[in-house]
Amino acid sequence: MKLSTVNKNYKALVSIPAWQQNLLNDSADFTNSISNVQEAYSHVPLVYRGVRMRCDAISSVPVKIFEKDKQVLWPYKTDIRDLIWKIEAALLGEGRAFILKLRNRVKVIDLQWLNPFTVTVTADMSGRFTFSQNGQVWPQEDIIYIKEFSYNDDLTSGVSTVQACLNDAALMNYQTRFASRFFEGGAMPMTLWSVEGSITDDEQKRVQNFINRTSSGIGNAWRNLFLRTKVEPHSLTQDLNKMTMPQLYQQATKNIANAFGIPVNMFMGDDNYASAAEHRLAFWQDLIRPRARIIEDALNRQLMESLGRRVEFMFDEMDIFQADESQRADSLLKLVQAGVPTGDAMQILGYDLPKGREFAQYNVMPEPEPVEPQEPKPMPLDEELGKWQKKSIKRLERGKGADCPFESDIIPAGMLAEIHDALKLCVTVDEVESVFNGTYEHSGLADVLDELRNVAALLKERHD
Repeated sequence: MKLSTVNKNYKALVSIPAWQQNLLNDSADFTNSISNVQEAYSHVPLVYRGVRMRCDAISSVPVKIFEKDKQVLWPYKTDIRDLIWKIEAALLGEGRAFILKLRNRVKVIDLQWLNPFTVTVTADMSGRFTFSQNGQVWPQEDIIYIKEFSYNDDLTSGVSTVQACLNDAALMNYQTRFASRFFEGGAMPMTLWSVEGSITDDEQKRVQNFINRTSSGIGNAWRNLFLRTKVEPHSLTQDLNKMTMPQLYQQATKNIANAFGIPVNMFMGDDNYASAAEHRLAFWQDLIRPRARIIEDALNRQLMESLGRRVEFMFDEMDIFQADESQRADSLLKLVQAGVPTGDAMQILGYDLPKGREFAQYNVMPEPEPVEPQEPKPMPLDEELGKWQKKSIKRLERGKGADCPFESDIIPAGMLAEIHDALKLCVTVDEVESVFNGTYEHSGLADVLDELRNVAALLKERHD
């Protein structure tokens, strides 16, 4: 900086530092700016970490395929874990996920993930969707379509997590670029030296050389310079710790963590032992589990139901939830031992009670389930007579006599003889039926049958 005094006005020539010039020069550099989701994922470490944490978590949950109650294999070549990972990545980045159903002439033979940033969705007046990518167009039946909620568009677009924190991602990127350019340009704090009184040109050069030498090497750090006048430094730039703006960085970090639904300490990897287990369980229970249900429901409705199968995320098989179940079981035992009714204790601990077994508070037992009345079983005598009647009717229909041989250990011998005598006189089906009903006018079977039935019923009642 050179100063000259002319008519008490000051003129100055100020050179822009190299680091500041570099920062200004790359302000329009596409590769270093954050204006969309792809750039945020590529250049902001916390966005990169958030996406991978969410995708790695949801794709690590055990998944099983069922056909009715029988477990079967995943029917496609594409790995289901990789498919789930990419679905979650698409939802986090673009707010939409697209899976193409690859078909032959008969059925769907495989699935293919489509880059959501290259797919266009259009909806007609009836609400049917059409999907296109690079000139290729597919109807609604060929695409599994999942989208995030949006207040502005309930059909073709959704608000993604990365979009929600894009401004904070840009702020973090600018701070990183600032520090990088500052040191890359050999930046040092700019200092103005003021001298009391006037000094000669030789003394000015001596001061300047001394300052340059002492700031350029560690070996000159303790050298001394003695002057006859007072020299005082004045810093023209802020301290480095203030230039990094830690409060802004912390706020941006919290905002990104909140957008991804991840506890800040867990997100930053500096969780302490006391809170780590609680944060980890909340992450899986409150975030990943509901998220998996969205993907599970979409796959089942738009693909698996047509095959008579279903996809299920098996969270209960994970170690973290098994440990939680063990603790709940211990708590249930303690509550029951303390006198709390079992049903109430299960409700307190969040158990899903079987249908019809809901327990109200304060030990109110459920109403008994209604019992459907069962038809009484026929007595052995009636079954035996029914068989004989059918045999006699078939014989009569074939043009033969209604009387036919019939052996039985249940029908008394006297009754057997009387029925045979009556059947010899029967020439129609109605007459045969009247014999076994005890109403045939040529026989006295009615009283005998009634008496036998009464005796059989009494014996059965005593036996029961």
